[in-house]
Formats: sequence, C-alpha cells, structure tokens
Amino acid sequence: MSDNIIDDEVTVTGKRKQRLKEKKCAFPGCGVTFIGRGKAKYCEEHRKAKYRKELYKKNDNDGEAITTIEHDVDYATKITRVCGLEGCEEEYDITLLPKLNEYPNFCPKHRNQYQRNLFSENL
Repeated sequence: MSDNIIDDEVTVTGKRKQRLKEKKCAFPGCGVTFIGRGKAKYCEEHRKAKYRKELYKKNDNDGEAITTIEHDVDYATKITRVCGLEGCEEEYDITLLPKLNEYPNFCPKHRNQYQRNLFSENL
C-alpha cells in the first residue's frame, strides 16, 4: 500500500481522501498540539490504554448513594429498608447477595443526584 502526501492530505490507494489537521489534545491538562485525522481527540501519549480509565471514569462524587451492609448470608435474602433521603419515608426492598456488601442507600425514586436535589427543593 503506497501513501501519497499532498498538501496535508493523505491519499491511500483504493480509499477516500483523509485530511490531516492540527488539533489540540482533549485530555484534561494536556493541551499538546498534534496532527490527527477525523475524530482524533487525543495525542499519542493519551491514546495509550493506561489513560483510558481516567478518560472514561465516572465522575461519581456521590459516595452517599451507596451504603455498606456487613452480612454473612449464604443465599439471596430480601430485606426492606427506608430511603436515606431526609424527608422521604418510602420503603424499598434490597436483595442481599453473598460476597456483596455495597447496596443503594436511596429508594428507586431518588437513586440519582438530580432526583434527590429536586426532592430537596420541593420540601
């Protein structure tokens, strides 16, 4: 396969033309300028696998949404809990599973931060 480089364009035999552009790396705090094509967002360094965890990590600063329940059950057991949101007295069921200690702290209506904020505003 032969590549012909003509004025920032790469022509690959049998394929359509791909334009190379000068782009800035979108990785937080990087800002390196690189030559990329199409939807390329990251420089060579930040395309490596070790950075993918940081790129696609959920920004979940919501540690209160999960509670730890210590138990030693050998089979699935259902328990009933009260929603952990102040002002909500709704009960919901949780199934305790062996070797799993993290469970939701809120009822299904208030599992995400938006719904909890909306409920708190309407009190």
